Amino acid sequence: MGKYLYDLHVHTAESSSCASVPAKDVVEHYKETGFDGIVITDHMSDYKMRRAHAETVEQKAEYFLKGYREAKKYETPEFSVVLGMELSFTDINGDFLIFGIDEDFLYKRHLDNFRDLEEFRPFADENNLLVFQAHPFRFDIDIQNPALLDGMEVYNGHPGHNSNNDIALIWATKYNLRRSSGSDFHGDKGDMPQGGVYLPERVTDAKALRDILKKCDYTLKDE
Repeated sequence: MGKYLYDLHVHTAESSSCASVPAKDVVEHYKETGFDGIVITDHMSDYKMRRAHAETVEQKAEYFLKGYREAKKYETPEFSVVLGMELSFTDINGDFLIFGIDEDFLYKRHLDNFRDLEEFRPFADENNLLVFQAHPFRFDIDIQNPALLDGMEVYNGHPGHNSNNDIALIWATKYNLRRSSGSDFHGDKGDMPQGGVYLPERVTDAKALRDILKKCDYTLKDE
């Protein structure tokens, strides 16, 4: 088992309108609960960007990065803040955790206008990104072709949803997908960090995390 505990699915109020806890408080909360790091996976979607009145690539990047940049200010040698993304497509119901992006990547093109996973998959491959479907078996989510996924979130700890985590684990095992675990922290009532993974080393950037996930060199918190 790795010894560094990271939550792979965390939101901030600055960049996810559905979240209620500012980035600074998110970091302090996770420090107090014994984590070694978090991955800020704020939402990137056409709906969220329109709601934020972000139209240009730069405006979208600046809005999306607000929470991560604020959280990064409170990083310490003992606690890491890593950039990730929860991406939604325009033509399907579903959310996807993207690992391997950095800040510069956000300024290169619009990321909120992909129609579906089939369209996004070649782009992910070209840019060495990992795609994990988040909470894939909530009742309103479209099931995806597992061949288009790198992994699946088999534990989602959001207290306001039934994520049917047991089904996700069966599905991921059947199709030999990488597994992830995250709290899906938004700051809702009763929203305490529940999920997470143990990494073999401390990571501070998205590409290092991607490489560990790609090699499956980690264990889930409750395994």
